Amino acid sequence: MILQINKMYDPDIGGVETVVKEYSNYLKQFDDVVVLCVSKNFSLKTTVEVKNGITIYRCASFGTFMSMPVSIVFFFYLFILSKKADYLHFHEPFPLGTLGSLFIPKNKKIFVTWHSDIIKQKRIKSFFEYFQKKLCKKATKIISTSDRLVEFSGLLKQFRNKITTIPLSIDKEEYLNEDISDITIKNLPKDYVLFLGRFSYYKGIFILLDAIETITQDISFVIVGDGELSNEINQKINKSKKNILLINRFVTDKEKKFLLKNSKFMVFPSIYSSEAFGILQLESMVFGKPVINTNLPTGVPWVSLNNISGITVEPFDSIGLAKSIEELYYNDELYAKLSSGALERFNENFVVEKTNKQLYNLYFGENDD
Repeated sequence: MILQINKMYDPDIGGVETVVKEYSNYLKQFDDVVVLCVSKNFSLKTTVEVKNGITIYRCASFGTFMSMPVSIVFFFYLFILSKKADYLHFHEPFPLGTLGSLFIPKNKKIFVTWHSDIIKQKRIKSFFEYFQKKLCKKATKIISTSDRLVEFSGLLKQFRNKITTIPLSIDKEEYLNEDISDITIKNLPKDYVLFLGRFSYYKGIFILLDAIETITQDISFVIVGDGELSNEINQKINKSKKNILLINRFVTDKEKKFLLKNSKFMVFPSIYSSEAFGILQLESMVFGKPVINTNLPTGVPWVSLNNISGITVEPFDSIGLAKSIEELYYNDELYAKLSSGALERFNENFVVEKTNKQLYNLYFGENDD
């Protein structure tokens, strides 16, 4: 049995949740896959369901505190399920999983996918890093999503001998072949610039809104998502005279694909290193859409390369972001070059068949390159 351990799971949306879902859907053909996660909202009941051949334990929860789910019963289920599991796969950062790993026997095969360092919660960072280090010492292998992330993370550097880099990926056929003809979104403009994601502190949404205000050209923007900054974002957009359509909710998977496919290009203006990769960039590039991202010290600017598959600007630089949006929007030659480059870069680095082979080799010891 393979046990995937993460704070949340589908239908809860997020980059890490997408990765856990992709891993689980691939690995289930080789062994039974169980996902252990926590209910996003307050719940006194632990639920067990089977979805697409994957068993999901969603533990009772007191809700979230400082962006982290709080659950006591999680430790009980981790202890019970880990006894049955042949492989345990932790997704960091997830403090409950980190602490729970202390009780896992050393003879188990343990994998850790390192998605990001703890960035915002500085008070607890040093405390949990002590336990993260213990988990990494116990791990058979540690997966980093990019080489840049290893160089950025002080903790990962200490375990270079255990690290293998497996980029995140998505199923190209699923994105290009899914029927989205039944999707309609009211008041959707043509040739819009898209922001899609969680309304969180590290996403740089206010930098984007500041950039939009300085743009003199008539460019339509669509901003999609939900989160703790929703009220402030609503207020700022309501005061703006720019052409901004706000969809203040988490869209369905099919709606997301529809919005990406019909956009001009995507803006990914994250400002803090909590953004370690940005799988949404892949979801844009698979449709041949360029990405404007930021020069974070993580894998973000490596996913979509400056002047190859998009444009990279400095974090917090609203003026530079505005200029890049205008240039990409109106320079047809540049747009054609970066659109082609986006699809080429995706095909060369992020197709799921390639990364699945790396994951298989990691789990089952095949060395065929």
